[in-house]
Amino acid sequence: MAYITTKTDLLAHIERDWAALQRLIDSLTPAQLTTILNADGWRIQDHLAHLAAWHRLVIAFLDRQPPHEALGVPIDLYHRFDLDAINQIIFEREREIPLAQAREKLQATHDAILRQLAPLSDADLNQPYHHYQPQDPELDYPAINVVYGNTAHHYRTHQAWIEQMLSS
Repeated sequence: MAYITTKTDLLAHIERDWAALQRLIDSLTPAQLTTILNADGWRIQDHLAHLAAWHRLVIAFLDRQPPHEALGVPIDLYHRFDLDAINQIIFEREREIPLAQAREKLQATHDAILRQLAPLSDADLNQPYHHYQPQDPELDYPAINVVYGNTAHHYRTHQAWIEQMLSS
């Protein structure tokens, strides 16, 4: 993952990659969003619900709330950072929500992150992880990486997977 260090760059990446993802999603029909499957059985709609779940992690992280609770996973699983297991739990929990609700959750959580970022400075965003999550004193990478990785970087990753699904 390419790391960034300034709020200006973070917001520019989020805006650019969010807009690209939204253009793609808006170009698709409800049938495409709900019936095309990848090899793991995920629909495009499931990708949207997944992104919203990881947005909730960012929101909780910046609010100094337990990120594992925002994801709805056990703390030991979160601390093992077993992404496949975490994502499977999210997938199973969110797969029955209607498309409109998945899209609404994604938009609402995206907007909430932008509101949270508004008052933060470069210094705030470059505080170590444990500044926002003191129960994890050994984690010292910058908070901006948590935001970037679960927004702009995540949007690009899922957009590529969605495009691959559409071309299959």
